Amino acid sequence: MQAVGVVGGLPPEGWNRLGTKILPKLRMGSELKIGLDISVSVAGDAAAGLAAELRQILQELGLGQTVRVD
Repeated sequence: MQAVGVVGGLPPEGWNRLGTKILPKLRMGSELKIGLDISVSVAGDAAAGLAAELRQILQELGLGQTVRVD
């Protein structure tokens, strides 16, 4: 078996297309792994609230143990 990877930045406009066009193609292989690296700049006083909201959403999605908010 040979590994094939996809690496690079993706603007918000492309997120849905990635999920509908690229991911199904990758699922035809085995051992598919997807990483996540997202960052955004917000005002200092809003950062703590946003982080708390994101943690809550991740918990609701069942991802609280595998994805962290820094």
